[in-house]
Amino acid sequence: MHRSIQRHTLFYIIRYRLTQVRQQLGFTTALSLEDIVEVERWLPSSALSLFQTMSDADQQHSLRVCRGLQQCGCKENDLLAAALLHDVGKAQGRVPFWTRPAIVLGKHFAPRLLARLVISPSMFESQRIPGWRRALSYAWWHADVGADFAASAGLSERAVLYIRTHHQPDGPAALLHEVDEVS
Repeated sequence: MHRSIQRHTLFYIIRYRLTQVRQQLGFTTALSLEDIVEVERWLPSSALSLFQTMSDADQQHSLRVCRGLQQCGCKENDLLAAALLHDVGKAQGRVPFWTRPAIVLGKHFAPRLLARLVISPSMFESQRIPGWRRALSYAWWHADVGADFAASAGLSERAVLYIRTHHQPDGPAALLHEVDEVS
């Protein structure tokens, strides 16, 4: 773990998850003008509309992750841009609120069942997928979906790789993963 990121305590994790619930229920504000200027600093203009597709809560979270990386000494443009779009695969209603706790709890208590329930979004066109399963699958595969969107929006291959691998603790975006876990 990076030296500037503190270890999780059970109390911290519970508080963090409850804060997430509160934010996802709409108890969060839109970005300020100052925040938007910071987002524009790290994202190419072609990706700004993609960032805007995210909920206010996800935009706030992504900006916290970007700032957390900077506090860890990160100055890499591609990683900071990836931080701002790492959850864009959840945007536009693909991942409704209920799927987030289902994924967190499923990973912890029933990982094999969860793995059997989710389907790659590439299979959506060839199969009729119930809405609940589609939403759960988007939640599971949001990193890949978001990486594809980021590539289409003109982000560099490296930034796209960071988005695609941001859930891998030992992957190319390990620092992004660490900061994301506590932001």
